[in-house]
Amino acid sequence: MNASLAPLQARLGHMFRDPTLLLQALTHPGYANEHPDDGDHYQRLEFLGDAVIQFIVTAALFALRPHEREGELSRLRVALTNGVFLAGLARELDLPAHLRLCTAERKTGGSPTAAGDAYEAVIGAIFLDAGLPAAEAFILRSYGGLEERLASLKIDDANPKGRLQERVQPLHGTGALRYETVQSGGADHAKEYTATVWLADRPLGTGRSTSKKLAEEAAARAALASGM
Repeated sequence: MNASLAPLQARLGHMFRDPTLLLQALTHPGYANEHPDDGDHYQRLEFLGDAVIQFIVTAALFALRPHEREGELSRLRVALTNGVFLAGLARELDLPAHLRLCTAERKTGGSPTAAGDAYEAVIGAIFLDAGLPAAEAFILRSYGGLEERLASLKIDDANPKGRLQERVQPLHGTGALRYETVQSGGADHAKEYTATVWLADRPLGTGRSTSKKLAEEAAARAALASGM
């Protein structure tokens, strides 16, 4: 077993003192049901790994975005810890190729859910094998740069007006922002609108688009990009 798991451990960057933990992390519940004498499945390790990921990613985002509000930090954390994202990390590490799957899962090649669950389970296994520092090192290594991950997910394109409101509200209240939008030209089928977002008498950003709503969102993005 040690020899067969050695290439995967090299890819993970962690050589297990107790390789049976890794084997358990790779064992689908359906496989364990079909092969009851081959050891336990990964669900308990998955539970533990999920908690470790939440903690490490929360701490990393807290340090990365020192001026971000709680609501926005929570939104970013969800994007970086949901099952679809974790399944992607699992594929980058080639975990699906090493999973012990039940007959039904093997026929479909393994579900994305199983891949994400296995990623969490591997983290739980590393935590038990070598402690929190080793688990943290693995998570940060497999995630890479968080800003790059967020950019690839286009997280910052979502709800710019809401994000700007979250930044302004603590100091200036809920009604501090106002948007002024004007039609700036274009044919009837291709009108263009220009919007400016104001904080009292201070313009924070200006944007242009084909509708008032999109122009206001562009103005909010411009304000956020300026460091507001």
